[in-house]
Amino acid sequence: MAKDPISPKFLAPCCLLVTLFLLSLPPSAKAADVDETGLWFGKDPGISILERSGRNLAYTESSPKIHPRLSEHSRKMDEAMVKMGDRAYMAYGYDLTNTLMVVGDDGIIIVDPPLTAESGATILQAFRRITDLPVRAVIYTHNHIDHVAGVKAFASAEDVAAGRVDIYAHETLLNRVVNWASNLGPILGRRSSFTGASYLEHGENGSVNDGIGPRALVGSVTFIPPTITFTDTLDVEIAGVKVQLKFVPSETPDEIVAWFPDLELLQSAEVLQGESFPNLHTIRGTKFRDPVRWYKSIDILREFPARYMAPSHGRAVVGYDDIQSVLTAYRDAIQFVHDQTIRYMNLGMTPDELVEVVTLPDHLASHPWLGEFYGTVAHAVRQIYVGYLGFFEADPWQLQPLPRMERAAAYVDLMGGRDKLFSTAENAVADGKFSWAAELLTYVIRVEPDDTEARNLKANAYRLWAAEQTSINWRNWMLTAAAELDGEVLEGGLAFTSPDVIQSFPAGKIIEMMTTRLDAAKAAGTELTLGIRLTDTDEDHGLEIRRGIVQYHEKLPPEPDLTIISTKDYMNRILIGNVTIVGEGDPVHADTPYTPLTGLLAGIDNGDVKVEGGTRDDVRAFFSYFDPPTNPNGINLTVR
Repeated sequence: MAKDPISPKFLAPCCLLVTLFLLSLPPSAKAADVDETGLWFGKDPGISILERSGRNLAYTESSPKIHPRLSEHSRKMDEAMVKMGDRAYMAYGYDLTNTLMVVGDDGIIIVDPPLTAESGATILQAFRRITDLPVRAVIYTHNHIDHVAGVKAFASAEDVAAGRVDIYAHETLLNRVVNWASNLGPILGRRSSFTGASYLEHGENGSVNDGIGPRALVGSVTFIPPTITFTDTLDVEIAGVKVQLKFVPSETPDEIVAWFPDLELLQSAEVLQGESFPNLHTIRGTKFRDPVRWYKSIDILREFPARYMAPSHGRAVVGYDDIQSVLTAYRDAIQFVHDQTIRYMNLGMTPDELVEVVTLPDHLASHPWLGEFYGTVAHAVRQIYVGYLGFFEADPWQLQPLPRMERAAAYVDLMGGRDKLFSTAENAVADGKFSWAAELLTYVIRVEPDDTEARNLKANAYRLWAAEQTSINWRNWMLTAAAELDGEVLEGGLAFTSPDVIQSFPAGKIIEMMTTRLDAAKAAGTELTLGIRLTDTDEDHGLEIRRGIVQYHEKLPPEPDLTIISTKDYMNRILIGNVTIVGEGDPVHADTPYTPLTGLLAGIDNGDVKVEGGTRDDVRAFFSYFDPPTNPNGINLTVR
């Protein structure tokens, strides 16, 4: 049995303070009513269903392997075209993300292309049953892949370059796309595939819904950089429609919302993460999301006199009072979790203690937009602690514990050996203590990764535990970890980049990606400088290896040791593998797996890449200090 984290003597004043705080809260507005169609909140007559396909991408069947509330959540996600007022149409349930179309005088505005170009094409077909006006503008509410990657269903790069279509976004969006599609792409793709159960079947043994929407569909990932950006507020008129774009940092630091004043319509982006408690932290991995900035951004949304609210995830909300109810409850839940976590941190509590005492009050926990289908209070609390104080919980042993493998072996020995641990874990599974069983078996597997019996038992514990979860993040991670423990080949998950995305990056961003791939130990005593000249874009860049680090230069460094000369187009094709391999010299050979280095050397062989100040072997030697691109499918997250 777990030991109480704090004594009754300590708890008494804490409980009194919590009680006084709750009594001081104003009565919450009533939860928004769900209309009789089940596809929006509120009773405003200005909203209607234009089409209802009868399809639901989520898994809606009941099963003992799925928490009943999660099945109920799936049934909210029927695919439909929702009309709000006279000009706005929201494609709901077609993909993970809702896409909004606003019809102007001589064209249409698209807000948030979906996850793939294929689902974007399906949505555009539905929009074309409403109007044949051309697309005049696309608005990216933030950088996440499910809000940008379907853009080429609605606009081509040629249309954008010619000025026929404008793309609006916050000024920092492009750099953030570069970050997830380059430096952190491999690990984020792998972890996101665990979070989304992308390696598993759709159904009771895998993905049920995605919490904030029905399902993340796999398809073509595209991107076109924004053409019009801003810092805080941008007021524009597009196709005769007035739009105010407002910076509201929240789920991402580049989040914007779109307010259409003449339509009384607020596109609220992902400031609200669907009908779920938000991911104040996402377990797939992200930088610290500041809860204070988040709930203060919701306060900005509360200032708009909106009659219609079209979120990027979740059902529409109509009617000023119902919109205010949803926004107020959502921001209050974030502030409550933040403030109470800080309060208990100031009493000396650690993350394991915090998750036991910070829970939403009933009026928020029961609100229809705050079910723990996506984010959870528990993992939000842990990240708030780490975001403010870091990993160190103030006990000095944490600064330098025993090496990982030595520590695992010591635990196994201390607990009476492998068989004793295994027997205890079996009893824990039988008693429904799945987390404890998995923790015990972790040490057994760490000492002997090929212990099939221990891996099977841990996988079984995770599957049984998954059936109890409402949060898809927790459920999907448990089921995918179980698959890894079973030895399944986990391939074909979410891609965080594509050739189309990389082609759109500025050349400097692509070259700078190399800095995180240097083998520092191999390059510890090396000082070499490479110049890079791109003739088609008239750009010069450089990479300088200097005793274990690589400095990127925006201009050609003075007196580089060697310089490679090519075009941006060809260098991009090297990165994505779209080159012809010729020659027999190592490592360029027909039987050699492709890497950017093999492509670069092939370019030298066929004359598409020139070398000054050195030879082909010098180029190969320079890039030998760098790791090849990581294959996400080779990253183990559970068996390690």
